[in-house]
Amino acid sequence: MASEHTRPDVVDSPAGDELSGWMDLAEDLALPHAPVLLTTPGGIVVRATEQAAELAGQPSPAALLGQCLTNLVTWTDPTSWLRRQGKPPLPVREASWPHTGDERLRVTLLVDVSNLVTDEQSHMRPEQWNWLAEAQRFTRMGTSPLQEAQQEARIGTWEWNPATGTMRLSGLLHELSGIPAEKDSLAFDDYLELVPPEERARVRESWTPLIEHHQPIVVEHHLRVDNGTARVFRVRGMAIEETGVLVGTSQDVTDQYREERTQLPDPSLDTVTGLRNRAGIHDLLEELSNRSGSENVAILSCKVDNVERITTGLGHEAGDELLAALARRLTDGLPDVCTAARLFDQDVFVVLCLDLTAAGGLEALATRLSGLLRTTVPVHGHLVRVSASIGVALPPGSGTSGQDLLRFADAAMLKAQQQGPDQVALADPDLITVTDRQLPLEEQLQEALRNDELALHYQPLVASDGTITGAEALLRWPHPEHGLVSPGVFLPVARRGGLLRDIDRWVLRTALHEAAGWPLSHGQPVDIGINLSGLVPGDSGFIDLVTDAVAESGIEWHRIVLELVETDLVDLSLPTRRAMENLTRRGVRFAIDDFGTGYSSLARLKGLPAQEIKIARQFTSATTEDTADLAVTRAIADMAHALGRRCVAEGVETAHQLQLLSDMGVESYQGWLFSPALPADEFRTLLTRDRGRIPAVTERAG
Repeated sequence: MASEHTRPDVVDSPAGDELSGWMDLAEDLALPHAPVLLTTPGGIVVRATEQAAELAGQPSPAALLGQCLTNLVTWTDPTSWLRRQGKPPLPVREASWPHTGDERLRVTLLVDVSNLVTDEQSHMRPEQWNWLAEAQRFTRMGTSPLQEAQQEARIGTWEWNPATGTMRLSGLLHELSGIPAEKDSLAFDDYLELVPPEERARVRESWTPLIEHHQPIVVEHHLRVDNGTARVFRVRGMAIEETGVLVGTSQDVTDQYREERTQLPDPSLDTVTGLRNRAGIHDLLEELSNRSGSENVAILSCKVDNVERITTGLGHEAGDELLAALARRLTDGLPDVCTAARLFDQDVFVVLCLDLTAAGGLEALATRLSGLLRTTVPVHGHLVRVSASIGVALPPGSGTSGQDLLRFADAAMLKAQQQGPDQVALADPDLITVTDRQLPLEEQLQEALRNDELALHYQPLVASDGTITGAEALLRWPHPEHGLVSPGVFLPVARRGGLLRDIDRWVLRTALHEAAGWPLSHGQPVDIGINLSGLVPGDSGFIDLVTDAVAESGIEWHRIVLELVETDLVDLSLPTRRAMENLTRRGVRFAIDDFGTGYSSLARLKGLPAQEIKIARQFTSATTEDTADLAVTRAIADMAHALGRRCVAEGVETAHQLQLLSDMGVESYQGWLFSPALPADEFRTLLTRDRGRIPAVTERAG
């Protein structure tokens, strides 16, 4: 008998004399390194692999021998359940076939399908790929319960042989993708042709770890199917080390993708217009970079001329309504080879064209775009006439990146503005030269950020009795040649270079670290206010970023005030609101910076998850000269107090302003009347004077 003989992956055990013959026979038969059971014609297990024992929760394969397969696996429709020792049953699919060594014995492959479902986490673990590959080396399985599971989950399989450079698709994947079944092998470049142009660079890059290093990959992208529509596929792949063959699945997740997009905001889309934002055009800019040697691509930057006036006169919501209407005109009216986006400024659209010939040529495209933005739009019961200043950039030569083209188009747009409304300007060689001279400043800013060469100054927030209660962190750049550069100069450079988010991260960590060591002010800890310019609380990882910064610095949560401008808090997305509520529960406060400049209704204040209101400088500085501004300031203060918000006045410069604001019940003040923004060491010294009280404030007020 073979009962005493064991192998690393297969262990036999005595199961009675009636099974000894079957076990002797089974011992010499090859089995795949996978969760496999070998059974007699009567369904009794005579061989089991280590993987099968592990799946069944058994200590060794010997525990499975002699058991009836029908007792181990309960068949239901459509899922079968594997009984497990000390654990709940496991959903499995079985693939069964006669053993090629002796067809009286049957091989049953068990595959855990608890994660083969159409939710966000659906995938097969690397070992499952090996199991399937092993099984395929032993049999041509045909239709099986596993394939039925794949059909239900809309999962097709593929195999790519790097030696031949061709990819073979399963029948189901042919069906899902619309690739003709007679095309039984496919070059990778042919596959990429089915991917939309704006996603190809990203998809090719995502495959690199698998192709070059045999590392597993997961990538989602659109695929154009046979009827011309685009569907979303989640592709997973890994390498079979023994053969070097790459295998994987492609799952059609279009319905899930659409459902998720209806529930959560897409981080690649602008929330006001639905157009792509900066993150959303990243791949398109890469595609433009790949084609920079061609004159057949272009970027057009369009500033709508009247949005600021409309927003000022009719309110922020009216401005959003106008932009959304113009975005719909661009989406409906531009050629298919063009993509419209809204990157930063509220009144600037960007159009990227990957094929000028298909768009009718540059002149025709610029004329068409100008016509789309020269229109009359009904907004809040008014007919609003708008037009746009348009800057156009073509690649001046090879090596021009998509980001370069965007810079040139922005510069041309500014040139068009100088010529008057409704003008179009081309980025000529002279303009490109001037624009390129500004590029070193962006590179120097990147280097300064990387080398920790930026600096924070702190402007005190003062209570009515002169006690310093907090400070706002204000960013400065000590430039080796230009001296101390103000944010008004370098923040536009940072915005164009996409550095705002990195700068926010640096400011957050640095400010919390420095504030953690401040001395007490009149016996109380001093709060630290931090402006957010590139990050918003709803960003992925934002809560972790703040949590890590707090842990690194050791500062108390309740001392942190995160400041956002009013427009960032309008029409809050659900993730942003939840993130703010999460941080508020920990003690963080949120302040609305420059309140009143967003031209939103004061009634909106009620629904904003902020604990402090900072009255904009333009209102506080005019309180002694303009009765209307004085009335607005008083209304903001009254509304803030009625809703239980603290009120802070920015830009306080005279004792008379201070007296008026104090009479309104404003709690804190910030401005040159008390102190300018100070370098970190000078602010720390200020806190040690008179126990953190700025002297003679009351005298100034008098």
